Amino acid sequence: MNRDASIPAQSWATDEVEARVNALLGEMTLDEKIAFVTGGLNWNYAFYARPLERLGIPALQMADGPAGVRVNRGDVHEGKATALPAPIALAATWDPELAWEYGTVIGAEARATDHNVSLGPAVDIARVPLGGRTFESYGEDPRLAAAIGVAFVRAVQAQGVQACAKHFAINNQEDHRTSIDAVIDERTMRELYLPPFEALIREGDVASMMGSFNRINGTFACENPTLLTDILRGAFGFRGWVMSDYGANHSTAPAINAGLDQEQPAEGHWGGQLWHGVQNGEVAETTLDESVRRILRPLIGLGQLESPASLGEFPEDEHHLIAQRIAEASMVLLRNDGILPLSGVRRVALIGTDVDTAGAKGGGSSLVRATREISPLEGLTRAFGDGVEIGLAFGAEPVTPGVLLPGPPTVPEAFFSTPDGKRGLVSEWWTSTDHSGEPLVSRVDGLIEHNLGAHNFPGFNAGSPRYEPLPGELNGQSSARWTGTLTVPVTGTYLFTVTALGRFSFELGETVVASSDTTSMRNSTTAEVDASRSTLAVIDGADATELEAHERAGVQPYNWGGDGGGSAAMYDVSIVLVAGRPYRVRLEYAADDPSQGFLLGARIRLGWMPPAGVVSPDIIAAAELAAASDVAIVVVRTYEAESDDRPSMLLPSGQDALVRAVLAANPRTVVVLMTGAPVDMTDWGAEPAALVQAWFPGQAQGDALARVLTGSVEPGGRLPLTLPRDLSQTPGATVAQYPGVDGKAHYSEGVFVGYRAVRSDGAQPAFPFGHGLAYTSFAYEELVVEAGTREAIATLSVTVRNVGPRAGSEVVQVYVGELPVDVPTPERQLAAFRKLHLEPGATARVTLEIPARAVSYFDVATHDWVIADGIVDVLIGASSQDIRLTSSIPVGASRSVEEWVPDSAAGWEESDPTVVGAMP
Repeated sequence: MNRDASIPAQSWATDEVEARVNALLGEMTLDEKIAFVTGGLNWNYAFYARPLERLGIPALQMADGPAGVRVNRGDVHEGKATALPAPIALAATWDPELAWEYGTVIGAEARATDHNVSLGPAVDIARVPLGGRTFESYGEDPRLAAAIGVAFVRAVQAQGVQACAKHFAINNQEDHRTSIDAVIDERTMRELYLPPFEALIREGDVASMMGSFNRINGTFACENPTLLTDILRGAFGFRGWVMSDYGANHSTAPAINAGLDQEQPAEGHWGGQLWHGVQNGEVAETTLDESVRRILRPLIGLGQLESPASLGEFPEDEHHLIAQRIAEASMVLLRNDGILPLSGVRRVALIGTDVDTAGAKGGGSSLVRATREISPLEGLTRAFGDGVEIGLAFGAEPVTPGVLLPGPPTVPEAFFSTPDGKRGLVSEWWTSTDHSGEPLVSRVDGLIEHNLGAHNFPGFNAGSPRYEPLPGELNGQSSARWTGTLTVPVTGTYLFTVTALGRFSFELGETVVASSDTTSMRNSTTAEVDASRSTLAVIDGADATELEAHERAGVQPYNWGGDGGGSAAMYDVSIVLVAGRPYRVRLEYAADDPSQGFLLGARIRLGWMPPAGVVSPDIIAAAELAAASDVAIVVVRTYEAESDDRPSMLLPSGQDALVRAVLAANPRTVVVLMTGAPVDMTDWGAEPAALVQAWFPGQAQGDALARVLTGSVEPGGRLPLTLPRDLSQTPGATVAQYPGVDGKAHYSEGVFVGYRAVRSDGAQPAFPFGHGLAYTSFAYEELVVEAGTREAIATLSVTVRNVGPRAGSEVVQVYVGELPVDVPTPERQLAAFRKLHLEPGATARVTLEIPARAVSYFDVATHDWVIADGIVDVLIGASSQDIRLTSSIPVGASRSVEEWVPDSAAGWEESDPTVVGAMP
């Protein structure tokens, strides 16, 4: 496999290609042109455009591809492909060479599954930690995202498959994604959110792009001439084509005249309507011709006419090992008191809701059915061998799409019982909205937590395998009923929260304690329930500390419904319950809101805040197992997917309480975060002995995690985004910024996102951008900075030495300080980086260039980039906050290269060595 990610990008827009494009275009009729730019429904491919067999033009057969090839056809490789680590994990490798391998796997498997366009990469900047598709992105820094994305695109297209960059543009939230208006200034767009797309064009020669759902400054992305024509074609020189996201187009003439080239189906504004638009003069045929021309260029230039995609085999074993190697290189060791790598243990407690499966993955259209799956239990069993006993405990409830609904943790199933004594409640579901007729489903469920519709599609649902999804017939309007008894272990006040879209009635004892008809949203009702007499009385509220933690973590109570439809509301009721007394439970629900349909179905969950001392028996059992073991490994996960953002930074399904209990039981605890975005770790009560950010690690996750924990390989990752302590340190700090007010999300933070918002005299994050520990130590020394050209303002060289006992990798990160300009700039911005692999005692002399863009800002007066004029600090280190060596360079837009060269090396060289250790 070609692993050289630095080869020149393919050039498919040559004069020869243009001549062939024009010849084909000249033979096409108006009807054929319109059919060519109008996507068609084909469930084998989802995104699809019909072939033009008369002229030898193949169909555009597209596959969702950010994390692997999504195969819709069950008769093609059984619908399976290599489930790679999530793109955010790829970014955590800081390794364009691995991005090349990642893209090569996707390109090869796309061809072998009869696809010629791969819908990726997603280079949307991670703006808020709650973003539902953060895991599909490359993090918060445009330079890192560009480097990883360019290598990925080149690799995909080297396989004869088009890459499609998405989502263009300013697509940073799923909450009301089809209607939200991103209100953003020009400088912020050009400095932070658009550079990755620019790099994919200039350096990656990307063939196609996908327009996003949202509005930008009042105009939908797919009919926005400023984005599609002025910036994309004019400023960036893009010669490929732009398709709409599925259903993201809202018009006929405005869209194609603005620069959209192909409508994907759902809204249906092209086809016949476009034909009439050409006939009545709203759309010039020359405009239609240009759209056809743009689509034909990469089809011809990448050889897709002569060598079309077709069904074939791909090397499953080889690709599985690549997935494992990338997962290992992406895992970030955030904290380590010396417990890792594990050795000398005889009894290990393995705890977590999905530890016996490879269930931790992102949901939605990026979900890949894996060719095989290795669970953490399987991987650790293999790594430890027969001499180590592994005890298993789930400890937490299954993680389902229902956790995307706001509200406190769900009531654990251990406190419910059915009439015949089973754990859980009797659950009945009807396809009607009035509970009429025989139920379609009748079963025992542990949780009242459901988010149906698109999240429940078989190929979209990434919920815990322990929980059986409901049948697809219930994805539209429906009704449900839960019955059984509730028994609590502590007498006190319990705050129940029903989150619902549609009508509900919640009974305890013989009393309706809350309903959509009588209970105000987020206006607590207080009740005391007696199992036999069902009396009501006013009492005190629930535990204020727990409630404050819940709110501080960023719970967004309103505006829920990522598709722009109806919003689920929360209804609270505080109830006094007596320990040991069984209370009759009956919750009836109707998913009958007008917004509920094929994509948006039942949204219902029952959560609670119990009084102090109420702990799930499953958590107690997990803590007891941990206390009896040499070491505890707790693997926690989130649920992340398109269509909805996360409701808070808290771990779902009671996992925070699980971590808290295990840490209290055994200080020798390793916590593994299988998440695609930051989580709040402030309420765990103690620091784990080691903390590993493992992301969504793909199909080889069990072996990769086991090899990292036992030291067979090192944790090679570094953070591609900041892990904030809580939402207040992010643009999610105000509702106006996120999720928005009156349909507008105001990007008032400007360029100060992620590590760019961190100041040395301000609040510090939990873990900074670029951070990651190793199992060895490195020394930085002999920094020399020299003047360069106008493209590379300066060149720096630094020696890095492995002074530890074992081989390891280090990411040398170069930042520039605040710029001497009239607009505010961050304290530091990433300018360059390089990943090294060094044996013990080995050294490497690293040479890196600081590009002119790194010391420039976008001037909104001239609509162009301006180089700063003055002295700029240069900082070299192991993270954005772990700076090891510093220097400075003079820069100036009006100075010649010769004038930049100093009379002496004073201020340009720093030779004091600094050691970067495997810090606790």
